[in-house]
Amino acid sequence: MSAHDVVLGFVTSIRHPHNSTDYATVEAMLRESVTAWLGQTDPRFVIVVVSNRPVELPHDDRLHQVQVSFPPPSDTRSPRTGIAAVLRDKGTKNAVGLTRARELGAEYVMFVDADDFISRRLTAFVAAKGGAPGWTITDGWRVNVQRRAVRRHSDDFHLQCGSSHIVRADLLPPTTTGVTATQDELYDEQGELLERWLGSHMHLHDDLPLSYLPFPGALYRVGTSQSHSGNALGGAGRPITRAIAAEFGVSATGWTPWRLARAVLPSARAARERVRMLRPRDRD
Repeated sequence: MSAHDVVLGFVTSIRHPHNSTDYATVEAMLRESVTAWLGQTDPRFVIVVVSNRPVELPHDDRLHQVQVSFPPPSDTRSPRTGIAAVLRDKGTKNAVGLTRARELGAEYVMFVDADDFISRRLTAFVAAKGGAPGWTITDGWRVNVQRRAVRRHSDDFHLQCGSSHIVRADLLPPTTTGVTATQDELYDEQGELLERWLGSHMHLHDDLPLSYLPFPGALYRVGTSQSHSGNALGGAGRPITRAIAAEFGVSATGWTPWRLARAVLPSARAARERVRMLRPRDRD
């Protein structure tokens, strides 16, 4: 596939190994997600993964890894490093990934969190709508992979999940310093946009003339110990149907009473939290 054939570049970054309590799990989730991303119905895409060390991933010509030597953004030996550290590490790594995606000829770029899943229709949709500034995913799903449960998240999905914007590459900040740029060089080149657009997902829709994607575009993985947010399903789940499984490259819920109950009923953690909230508080 030549550079002129690349419609969409999926750019993702993986946290520094220092800021994890189980880096093998972080790599395994990335591997699971990337494998699903490769299932796009239109082959005119590339995937760029930026990390501090090589990750064992599927062998595919559309998959490109870039290693950086950036230091840990925080001394904390945990995924909960604080927002400043996340913006610096994710922002600079996404800047490197954006550079590589442009080198590969990507007309559009989507920054995808390393543990999320995306609709297999995205590349085909973008290819049919070429020239538009881009799209925001306001409607998606939360997914707990262990429970095989999903919950619809509408209207403000883009404010909760980092995998929520597709932007025409020429609208994003310049990346002339190349994939070997230092973090200081990237900040000098891109200024506040490095963190505002590449490190964060909170401002792109307000800052750029993006349209709403007309279908649920991503599955936001929750309920893992290695995520920065620590978010949960947020309510009652529902089984992962075969249609959802095929759309996003995840496993469907097994149709046994136990598996259905596990998908629909609150998790043990959620049940404990609800009991705690209902328990009368001691009065002075």
